[in-house]
Amino acid sequence: MRKSILKEEDPGIDLTSFIDVVFILLVFVMLAVSFRKEIRSIPLELPKVGQGQDPKGERIEFVLLQDGNYRIGEETIPKNILEEKLKQGLVKGKEVRFFADKTANYEEIVRTLDLLGRSGADSLELAVQGKK
Repeated sequence: MRKSILKEEDPGIDLTSFIDVVFILLVFVMLAVSFRKEIRSIPLELPKVGQGQDPKGERIEFVLLQDGNYRIGEETIPKNILEEKLKQGLVKGKEVRFFADKTANYEEIVRTLDLLGRSGADSLELAVQGKK
């Protein structure tokens, strides 16, 4: 039986691709919601202002200067002698407050913090100076 070309048939709308897209979006939303539940936070109690205690031991201010040398108290120490001084126990059992010039090399800051941390100091503080 031949179909007539002149006879108009209602072609209908093919919803297959639309259903596929809706299904993919549904799966995506379900996964996104399930991952959202997995995010956890760590409870953290920060101290109130003025609640901290002053250190009991001797404190040394350790400064990384712009030229790469170090200043401990009033003494300037060249970069190549620092490790020897730390091995001799310069900061052993003391509290160290470390300052760095704002233009100092980040790699040098991290290296110095590592050296100070391994040198036997009781505590190590990274400090910033306020504007004058």
